[in-house]
Amino acid sequence: MTESRLVATSLLWIYRPVGLWFWSLMIFGVAIGVGVIVTVTEPRFSLWLLVAGSAAKYWLSVVGVLLVSTHLRQFVATGVTRRAFLAGSAVFGLAAAWLFTLIVTTGHGIEQSLLTLTRHGPLPADYPLLSAGSAASEFFHVLPGELAFLVSGAAIAAGFYRFGPLPGLLLILPGLVPALVAELLLGRGQHGEPLTRFLPFGLALTLSLLATALAAAMYQRKLRDVAIPRPAGQ
Repeated sequence: MTESRLVATSLLWIYRPVGLWFWSLMIFGVAIGVGVIVTVTEPRFSLWLLVAGSAAKYWLSVVGVLLVSTHLRQFVATGVTRRAFLAGSAVFGLAAAWLFTLIVTTGHGIEQSLLTLTRHGPLPADYPLLSAGSAASEFFHVLPGELAFLVSGAAIAAGFYRFGPLPGLLLILPGLVPALVAELLLGRGQHGEPLTRFLPFGLALTLSLLATALAAAMYQRKLRDVAIPRPAGQ
C-alpha cells in the first residue's frame, strides 16, 4: 500500500465512528422534528435538507481544519511525507464529500416517503419534492458545497499553520471563497430546495468547483514544505 493510500485509509478509519455518531444524531433529531411538524402543521419544507444538509457542510469544514491542525503533524511524525499526506487527505476528502452528499440526497428521499405515508396523500406544493429525475440534479447541487466547505476549512487552517495568527487572519477571506461561491451560486431556498442563482446550473457548478480547486491548490502550496513543530518536551 502506498503512503497516500495509507493516509486516506487511516483518515477514513479515524472518522468512521465520529461520522456514525454524527449521522445517528442527525437522523434521530430530524425524525423527532418531522414527527412534531406533522402533528402540528403541514410539512411545507424539508427539515432534513435544512438541518442535516447544512450540518454536513459545517462538519466537513471542521474536518478540513483538523486535517491541518492535528493530522498533518501526526502523520509526518510517523515518517509520512508531506506530499503523501496531502495526496491521501485529498482522496479522503473527496470520498467523505461524496458519501455525505449521497446520505443527504438519500435522506431527503426517505423523509419524503415517510411524510407521504403519514399523510396518506400528496405533500403540500411548497415541499421540495424529490423524483427519480431530480435526484441527480440535487446530488450535484449538494456535492459542490460539501467539497467547498471542506477545502475552505483546510485552506484557512493552513494559512494560520504556515504564517501564524496575524497573517493567517488576512488569509481567512481567500480561504472562504469556495464556501461563499458555492452558497451564492448553488444554495438552498427557504423550504430547503436546491437553488441555482444568477447563472445557468452548468456554469454555476463549474465556477464553484473551480473556486474549490484553486483554494485546494493554495492549501497544497502552503503546506508542501511547511515546518512541522516538534511536540512539547521533544
